[in-house]
This record gives sequence, C-alpha cells and structure tokens, in this order.
Amino acid sequence: MWESDRKRRRHSQWWVPVVAGLVIAIAQVTFVYNAWDDCGVDSAAGLTSYSLYALGVPALTFLNAVLVALPAEVYYNRAGNRATAMFLTVVSVAMLVAAVTLILGHFVATPSEPVGTLCVDNVPTWWPEWLPT
Repeated sequence: MWESDRKRRRHSQWWVPVVAGLVIAIAQVTFVYNAWDDCGVDSAAGLTSYSLYALGVPALTFLNAVLVALPAEVYYNRAGNRATAMFLTVVSVAMLVAAVTLILGHFVATPSEPVGTLCVDNVPTWWPEWLPT
C-alpha cells in the first residue's frame, strides 16, 4: 500500500467535549447555587455549596460532554462543507445545552415546594418573567 493511499490517522480528541462539558457544568451549578442562595433554598434544604458542586458538577459534566460530542460526531465529522458542518454543530450544541439549563432552572433552581423564605414561590428577583418557573 502506498503512503498516499493510507488514510490519515486522526489523533484522539476525547478531551475536548469533556473540558467543554466541565466548563458548562460549573456554570450551570453556579446558576443553580445563585438562585438557591438568593432565595434561601440551600439553607432550608440543608445543602451546602460544596455538596451542590460535589453532586452536580460530575453528573452535569458527563451529560454536557455527551451533548457536545454527539452533534460533533453527527455533523462535524462528515465529509462535505466544513462551514456548514461547524454551524450545525455549534447551533445543535447551543440548543441542547440551553434546553438542559432551562430544565435545571425550572426543576432544580426554583423548586415547586416553598422551601425558600426570601423569594415568592422560590423564584429569584433576577429571574426573567418570560421564562417559565
């Protein structure tokens, strides 16, 4: 087999979605912590910021790494126009991460039971009114 006939060997870049997932997970857990801290949910539930980060960051890192890796595998690694593939990858990742963040905001950051004492219905004052809670 000629050298030119061999496929170029691609180096493994498994760390890219993991690092992106870790950064996004830290931002999401910080978002939840800020909402809980402003409404007093963390103290009423008996949780500390350390336990929230210790439980949330690993699980969300895995979830976000999958949400980054799947669209990249589906769109970006196909043969064809690289600009279109990059656009589809970025838009898909942004939509999936935004959906997960809204779900976290709806179910985790603003719990339905009135456990917080500082905010009405556990919704912080900085929460946009047009977003559902």
